[in-house]
Amino acid sequence: MELRETPVTPSSPYSWAEYLAYMEGVPEDIVSAGKQPSSTSAASMSWGLLSCLGLTLVAMWMNELPFWPFVQSNGHRALEPVMLAIIMGMIISNVWTIPKSLYPGIKASVKKLLPLGIILLGARLNFLDIMRLGSVGVLMSCLEVCLALALMWFFTRQFGVSTKLGTLLGVGTAICGGTAIVATAPVIEAEESDVVFGVATVTLLGLLGMFLLPIIAHAMDLTSQAFGVWAGLAIHQTPQVIATSFAYSQQAGETATIVKMARVCLLAPVVFVIGFVYARSKAQKEQSAGRKQINYLSLFPKFVFGFLALALLRTLGWLPNFTMHLPQAAVVGRVEREFSMTAAMQWGANFCIVMSMAGVGLETRFTAMKKSGVKPFVVAALSAIVITLAVLGLIRLLKIS
Repeated sequence: MELRETPVTPSSPYSWAEYLAYMEGVPEDIVSAGKQPSSTSAASMSWGLLSCLGLTLVAMWMNELPFWPFVQSNGHRALEPVMLAIIMGMIISNVWTIPKSLYPGIKASVKKLLPLGIILLGARLNFLDIMRLGSVGVLMSCLEVCLALALMWFFTRQFGVSTKLGTLLGVGTAICGGTAIVATAPVIEAEESDVVFGVATVTLLGLLGMFLLPIIAHAMDLTSQAFGVWAGLAIHQTPQVIATSFAYSQQAGETATIVKMARVCLLAPVVFVIGFVYARSKAQKEQSAGRKQINYLSLFPKFVFGFLALALLRTLGWLPNFTMHLPQAAVVGRVEREFSMTAAMQWGANFCIVMSMAGVGLETRFTAMKKSGVKPFVVAALSAIVITLAVLGLIRLLKIS
């Protein structure tokens, strides 16, 4: 590596960043390493986005395959397209060398589609589900979320795990697995390798819970309602909760679904609080570094407000359904089609999130994940075990039957 021989000035063709880097003695190839050629922007964006789109369609197709592990014996699905897209992307990026021309589009799928998907995710949340659960269920859901976050904070400090990765594992364990991790990651500016590690960890622990909880419940002769509450609070991802609880009994499945939806409704306030705390901490650091005035609002991700707004509209019932009346035709006759804005937004949220996670997978190398080591998995496993036992203890204490 050689330093640039001819000094640059702010008036030269180089950027201000390059000029300041030259003044600090930074080699030119390091300065220009992250720059993208402007001439290839349109073509590269298209091919990169198409690559992520292809993985998204394959992941959604695989999720519909009618055999194990994509579908359980009771017909419910346990794997999410998000995880499938990440896995396929990681396999491709680590087996083959991805052309550099694809990266602008891949990064666009992560940076642009993920915020849009999180905003649309708000259409899934109905705060009234918490009220339907009753005071005991609401209290248990809130306690479970607080316990999970507190345990993760404690264990991350004890094991020396990074705060951002610990936060992702905490929300994934506390609320709804990979969806919560994906929604929280941009708020705390988490690394993509942490997102992949977090989603993979909570998915694996959730799968273990799917097999172990019914065995323990049958041995303890738990009632359907008790098991529904237990599964709804102890298992991470929504498809895993539904698959496990309905396999136990119909009543257990219905109870677990309501409990799980109450946990999901807590995603909005938890993401908001985490984002506020992170933005405040970041602002304080910038202020101590010499900045006089800090605009807290500018540091807080704007998509969180869109996420909360859609959740509120869903709760108030202001996301309407339409009936489209097609004109009468000679052969077909009069046709009516139902259109649900809520369902359309939920589908859009799922599609954008899966496509963005396909991009994350394509950008992830196994060497980057190795840096995390085994400690984060141990932390997540210990938290999951404590939460599972604590919830079971509450069920016994409150005599839920």
